[in-house]
Amino acid sequence: MIDRRTALVCAALIALMLGLAVWRIITLDDWTTLVAPLPALLLFAFPASSALVVGALGWTSLLARADAAKVRPWRRWGKFLSISYCLGLLLLQGVLIMGSLGLDTPLDLSAIARGLGLALAIMALLAINQMPKLPWFERRFELGGDLGPVYGPRYMRTVSRILVVFMIAVIAYSLAAPPAMAGRLAVYVLLAAALLVVWSIAWRCHLGRKWRLEQRGAKP
Repeated sequence: MIDRRTALVCAALIALMLGLAVWRIITLDDWTTLVAPLPALLLFAFPASSALVVGALGWTSLLARADAAKVRPWRRWGKFLSISYCLGLLLLQGVLIMGSLGLDTPLDLSAIARGLGLALAIMALLAINQMPKLPWFERRFELGGDLGPVYGPRYMRTVSRILVVFMIAVIAYSLAAPPAMAGRLAVYVLLAAALLVVWSIAWRCHLGRKWRLEQRGAKP
C-alpha cells in the first residue's frame, strides 16, 4: 500500500527510466542490436516492472478496507518497498546503458550490475519477511472473498514463506549459474512466478470458502 505522495515519486522515477530507455533506442548506431542476446528493448523491462509493482501497491490502497491504525504501517512498508525498488532498477538500468555505450571506465560494470541485483533481491526478501508482521485487513474486493481473522494471517504467512524460499532459490541459482544462462533463468523465474500466482489464487479461494462455511455453521 502506498499513499499519493509515494506514488508521485515512483511515477517520476518510472518516467525517468522510460526516458532513458527511449533515448538509448534512439541513439543506437546499429539497429541489429535489437535482436541481440541482450536486446536494447530489454531496457523497457525496468520501467514496466516498476510500474507493475507500484501499480499493484496503489491498487491495494484503493481496495483497502481498514482503519487508519491498520493502514499506517502498511503504507510505511509500501513506501520503503516501492521507492527502493524503483531506485534500484533505475541504477541497474543506468549501469546497463553505460555498458552498452562502450565507455572506457576502470569500473567492472558487470560486477556492479550483479551487486545491484543482489541488493535488490535482499531488499525484496526483507520486505516479504516483514509482511506477516503487519496488521491484517480485508479488501473491498478480492478473489475468494473475505478470509477472516484466522485464515487471513495464515494465508499471508504461508505465501510470504514461499516467496522467501523462491527468492533465495533464484539468488542462489543466479550466483552459481554462468552469465550465458541468464536468459534461461529469466524464463524459469517467469514460469515459476506464474505458477505461484495461480496457486495463491486457488488457495485463497479455498480458504475463503472454508471461512464462509464456518461462518454459516456458527449461526444459530
